[in-house]
Amino acid sequence: MGQVANERPSGPRRAIGFVITRSSLSPRIVGWDGSVERWIELHRTTTLNTWTDLGSILGGTGTILVVAGISLGVLLIRRLWYDAGFLGMALFIEFTTFLATTTVINRPRPTIVPLDPIPVTSSFPSGHTGAAIATYVGLAIVLSSHLRRAAVRIAIWIVALTLPIYAGVSRGYRGMHHPTDVMSSVVLGVGALCFALLAAHVASVTAGRRHEPNVERPHVRERSEART
Repeated sequence: MGQVANERPSGPRRAIGFVITRSSLSPRIVGWDGSVERWIELHRTTTLNTWTDLGSILGGTGTILVVAGISLGVLLIRRLWYDAGFLGMALFIEFTTFLATTTVINRPRPTIVPLDPIPVTSSFPSGHTGAAIATYVGLAIVLSSHLRRAAVRIAIWIVALTLPIYAGVSRGYRGMHHPTDVMSSVVLGVGALCFALLAAHVASVTAGRRHEPNVERPHVRERSEART
């Protein structure tokens, strides 16, 4: 199941990457990316530099590992096996698909002055954005399934949706990714969550069927027994 979930989400990601970098639409897309990037570079400020640094950290590998590690630990301690499996699988699918896609597409980083050290991976897709979606939105799905108060669930979802947007905009502002890299990473994060949800649901249903008590079929009397 893990192999299937790992391979299928990468197909749309690679297709989008090829459209951006190697199709007839590539010049228009690259031109639009470049115009947005030049506008960003001209409008950078010290305040925005500070705030986007924080946004980039929120989607960084270290932060994601800490948040995911603590969350998985709590879920496992409370024996919420399917919730832990869902979150862990979503992160696994996101990470492996990101590595496969960035290797195949190998898109160069933006030409504007970067504000962070350039990672060894290529520009497409934005791993920070995809990981932020898989982690924060995944946690929102888990938490909202156990909470009854609508106000609390709404607050959790607002935070969960804001953080990936914050991380994605910050990465683009800091010259780490093209705008289309960030936008395409929504497919990466959402796709990982969908496949993880499907896998967790199938596992839950299968386990439920195994634990169902065997219901004995009613005894049908033979005609001879009925007459007597």
